[in-house]
Amino acid sequence: MAATVPAFFTEDAQAQLDDLLMLVCEELQLAPTRYRLAVERYGAVSRVLESEGSPFRGIPLSIYPQGSMALGTTVRPMDGPHDLDFVFELGIPHQRIDPMALLGMFYNFLKGHGTYSEMVSLKNRCVRITYANDFYMDVLPSCKDLQLGGTCIQVPDRELANWSPSNPTGYVKWFRDASTTLCLVEKAAQPVPPQQPADKKLPLQLAVQLMKRWRDVFYPNPKEAPISIVLTTLAGRCYRGEVSPSAALSGAMARILAAIDAADLAGRRLVVLNPSNPHEDLSERWDDNPDAYLAFKAGMRQFSKDWGRVLSGGRETNRLLEELFGEPVKKAVVRQAQNLQEKRRANQLGVRSSGVITMASAGATALRRNTFHGKT
Repeated sequence: MAATVPAFFTEDAQAQLDDLLMLVCEELQLAPTRYRLAVERYGAVSRVLESEGSPFRGIPLSIYPQGSMALGTTVRPMDGPHDLDFVFELGIPHQRIDPMALLGMFYNFLKGHGTYSEMVSLKNRCVRITYANDFYMDVLPSCKDLQLGGTCIQVPDRELANWSPSNPTGYVKWFRDASTTLCLVEKAAQPVPPQQPADKKLPLQLAVQLMKRWRDVFYPNPKEAPISIVLTTLAGRCYRGEVSPSAALSGAMARILAAIDAADLAGRRLVVLNPSNPHEDLSERWDDNPDAYLAFKAGMRQFSKDWGRVLSGGRETNRLLEELFGEPVKKAVVRQAQNLQEKRRANQLGVRSSGVITMASAGATALRRNTFHGKT
C-alpha cells in the first residue's frame, strides 16, 4: 500500500496552496534536457535558413520563438509529442510576394534538404518538422505588414489562399506588460528565453500554465478544447496584478465568466482578439465549430465551481487538485512534504501556541526533529 503523505498545515492556508501550485507548475514544465534539446534544434533550423544554399539568404530575416516558450508558459503534454512554435519573418513587405508561393518555397527548401527531407509536412499556415524524440516544431513563414506597422506581420493561410494578420512579437510584449515578465530581444536569430523555475515565475505565467493543464485534463476531445493562445489572452486580459497564482487564477476565472455572460446577453459569442493586432481574431475557430464554443463555456463554468471547492479547503483539497490538474499534483504533494521535512531537519520550523506549524521565529517554539523511524 502506498504511503500516505501527511498534510502540511501552515499559518496561511493560501500560502500552502500557492506553494503546492508552484510545485505543480514545476512538474508541468519540460524536463531541462528536453528544453535544451529543443533550443539546439531551433538553432540548427535557424542556421539552415541563413545558410548559403537557402533561397532566403541575402533577404533581411528574423527567426524567433513564439507561444509558450517565449511566454514562459510551457506545459508538457499528457500524451503525444510536445509542440514548439517559431516564426520565420522576412524583412520585406507582404505585398511583394504571393503568400502561397512563400509557403511553398519554404516547404520545398526544407523538403529538399538532406537533414529535413523526411521530417517535414505542410500545414495550413506553417511547415512542421517532426523529430523522432517525441516533439515537433512548427515554423511559421511571414512577411512584414508595413500598413499596420510596428511588429505586425502577415502569414500565409492555405484555407484562405491569402495572407492572414498576426503579431507574435507584439503579443509577447503585451504579455510581458500584463505580467511584467521578460520579453524577447529583437535581433536576427533571437534566442529562446532560458527556462524559468516555477518559483521565479510571475503569478500570470503560473495561472496560464494551470489553465492549460486543466484544459488538457478536462477535454477528452481535442477538437472541443480551447486553444492555448485563447486561454492565455483571456487570462492576460483578466489579470489585475494579483500577487499569487491562486489569486490570479481566481480573478481570471471570475472575469472570464463575466465576459461570457455579457456575450450571452448580447446574443453573440465571446470574441478574443489579438491584443497586439486587433485584425486577428484568435477565437475564429468557434465560428466553424459552435459546439466547441459551447464546450468552452460549460468547461469554464465547471472549472470555476471546482476551483471554489479547492479554495474552501479541507481534507479533500489534494484530491480535488488532482482531478483538476492530473498526475503532477501527486508528485507536487510529495515534494511539498519533503520540503517540510527538510525544513524540520534544519530547525527552520516552529509551532505557535495554537498548534499551527510556521517558520521558526521569536513568536514560535522550535519544532523538534522527527526521529521516529518505526519498528525494525
